Amino acid sequence: MLTHRLRWYTVTTARLLLRRWQAAVLFFGLSAALGSSLLSNIATLAYPLLSLLAPHHDVVQRSVHLGALLAFAGLWAGMQRAQIEGGPFMGFLKSLPYTARQLRHVDVLVLVLANGPLLLLAIGAMEVTIAHQRPLAHTLLLGDVIVLALVVQLAVLEQRLASVQTLALAAACVLLAACFGTRAAIAVELLVGACAVVAAWRGSPAPDPAVRRRFTLPRISHAGNGAVTRFGPWRLSLAMLWRARRNELTGKALTALLITAGAWSLARVFEGDARSFPTIVIAQGVVVLIMSGMLRFLHLTHVASVDYFGALPLAPRWWRPFDLAVVGACCLPLLAALSIAAWHMGATTPWHGAASVASYLVLLAALSLPHLHTDRHAVVIGTVVTGLWTAATFACLT
Repeated sequence: MLTHRLRWYTVTTARLLLRRWQAAVLFFGLSAALGSSLLSNIATLAYPLLSLLAPHHDVVQRSVHLGALLAFAGLWAGMQRAQIEGGPFMGFLKSLPYTARQLRHVDVLVLVLANGPLLLLAIGAMEVTIAHQRPLAHTLLLGDVIVLALVVQLAVLEQRLASVQTLALAAACVLLAACFGTRAAIAVELLVGACAVVAAWRGSPAPDPAVRRRFTLPRISHAGNGAVTRFGPWRLSLAMLWRARRNELTGKALTALLITAGAWSLARVFEGDARSFPTIVIAQGVVVLIMSGMLRFLHLTHVASVDYFGALPLAPRWWRPFDLAVVGACCLPLLAALSIAAWHMGATTPWHGAASVASYLVLLAALSLPHLHTDRHAVVIGTVVTGLWTAATFACLT
C-alpha cells in the first residue's frame, strides 16, 4: 500500500518535484560558484526559520510566529491535497481490508515525502543551532515545530481541523513561546513533542475513511452571466485562479509578501544609500519569478476544461492574455509598494520606480513562455532570465 501511494504521489507531482529540487540545486550551485561553504549555504536557507524563532522575541511575537509556521505547513498540504490523498487509487484501496489507522500511517509517511523542501529548511536550522552550540532548547523547539506541523497537515487532509484541535494547537504555541528561555523549556518541549508524535501517529482516525471528501474542480459558472462576452474571459481567469487554485495563490502570495517585507526592512537598514535601490530591484524580480508560477497552474486548469470550452466560439488558447493580466494584477501591488518605498526613502525617483514596475510586468510576460512550453526546465530558465533581466533593469535605471 505504501509503495503504491508513494508511486502515485511521485508520478502526479513529478514535474513539481523536479521544479522544487531544480531550485535547490541551482541555489547550491550558484553559492558554490561564489565560494560559499556548505554550512553557510545551510545557514542561508535556515535564516527565515531561525529569525522567526530568535530568542530576542517576546512571548506574543513568538506565539504568532509559531502559529504562522503551522498555518504555512497546513497550506503546503492543502496545495497538494489531491496528490497526497492518493487520487482514484484510494477508491480501490479502500475496498481492501485495511484499517483506518493503517491508512493514517500511510498518510503520515507520504506527507514526510511531500514535506521534503520544508524538512530541508528545518533540518538545516537544527544543524546551524548544533554547529553554533546554541542551547538544547533551541533544537528541541525546531523539532516540536516539525511534529506539530505534521499534525496540522493531517488535520487539513482529513478536513477535521475542528475548534478543539485549533485551540489545542494554539495552546501548544503559547506554551512553547512562554517557556522558551526558562528552566522548564526542555521539559515542556519534550512533553509537547511527545504528545504531538502520539497525535500524529496514533491519533484518532477519521470516523469513516471511505467518505473522505475529495478535491474537485469548482464550478466556474459563478463567473457571471454572459461569460464569453465583454469581460467574460478575464472573469473566468479570475474565477479559476481564486476558486480552483486558491491554495497555490495564497502560498505564492505569502512568499512574495515575505520577500517584499524583507527587502523593505533591508533597504531601511541601508538608510536609502546606494545599496537600497539594487535591493528593491532584486526583490521585485524575485516577486515576479515567484508569482509567474501561477501561469502554469492556470494553464493546467484551462486544459482540464478544454472539452467544454472547445464547443464555444472562442479562439485557440484564448485564455493566455487574460491569465497574464490576472497574474500581473496580483504582482502589481507588491511591485508598486517596493517602488514607492524606495522613492519614499530617497533611494530612487518616481520615474525610475515606475520604470522598474513596467519592466517587471514585461518580464512576467516573458516568463510565461518557459512555464507554458518548457515546464520541465522552467525553474532554471526562469531564474536565468530573471537574473539577466534584473541586471539589465538596474543598469538602465542607474
